[in-house]
Amino acid sequence: MDTSSWKDKYVDQLSILELAYAHLGNAGSYTVKGGILKSILPITLQEINHARYMEYSKNFVPVVSAFGVVEQIGFTYKRTDMIEFSNPKASSINKALYYFAGFEEGNEDVKALYALRNSFLHNASLLAKALHQNKPSYYFQFDRQIDALVKYPDVAWNGDISTFKPQYTTLINPEKVIDLAKIIVDSALGCLQSGVLEVDLEFGEKELFYRFLKLYTD
Repeated sequence: MDTSSWKDKYVDQLSILELAYAHLGNAGSYTVKGGILKSILPITLQEINHARYMEYSKNFVPVVSAFGVVEQIGFTYKRTDMIEFSNPKASSINKALYYFAGFEEGNEDVKALYALRNSFLHNASLLAKALHQNKPSYYFQFDRQIDALVKYPDVAWNGDISTFKPQYTTLINPEKVIDLAKIIVDSALGCLQSGVLEVDLEFGEKELFYRFLKLYTD
């Protein structure tokens, strides 16, 4: 998208797709009439990239932050060239993985990622015990050597801690989880440039601006 004309526009004169580009674009900051428009996304991705290579921040911090980015995209955008996600109230993670990472609805890896996100976010644990019998439970361990995003045990854990055995462990590669954040942002940006991205926010431009953008005035 050509942003050269933005310098002659106030923020409230930008279209919703122009604001989406400001949010998703790699530059991170754009000159508009009256100031500089900046997005939270590039800063967040830079912090994730920094934390992932530090010994004392490479496990929890970048993974949780990556989930935050994935949720942000799934909360904000969808695609006009795909069948709409069947449950409009579904998790933003599920929507982002469906629209922008090629995962089908109900995919087992999506279930595992959603469980890891909840367990990490709520109690900083790798044990995810389902609250409902029809949902899977997991005992995760990080393994950066596996080729897959998730490697499942031969026998799934039933969620009963009293009978848990190490062979019920599900391995997950945190590097691949972290990579999903940038993959999904880039995919959404590509959809915008291809004309198939839709902003899915109730209050449109105003909500997109106040949630994820900031104007630094002259």
